[in-house]
Amino acid sequence: MKSAMAEVTKKTTEDGDDAPVARRTNPIVFFQQVLRELKKVTWPSWKETWLTSVMVLIMVILTMIFFFFVDSILNRGQMLLIGAWRPFG
Repeated sequence: MKSAMAEVTKKTTEDGDDAPVARRTNPIVFFQQVLRELKKVTWPSWKETWLTSVMVLIMVILTMIFFFFVDSILNRGQMLLIGAWRPFG
């Protein structure tokens, strides 16, 4: 048995390319398909969500520290170039 999602017709364009054209459905069928697809989703557990959030936070903090030091070095270099900062006197 074919599902409505699998029914795709092929339409040949002038240059010979086969472009798949999806069949139009009404809103009720569309939402039924959406619900069917949502049931297939594997949702992460609370532990996986928590660990992923902590890892993202750690990476953001490390990135923030890295760019702070890079910005500080570039700022000092710019100040040295324009003569607004003299490191030795």
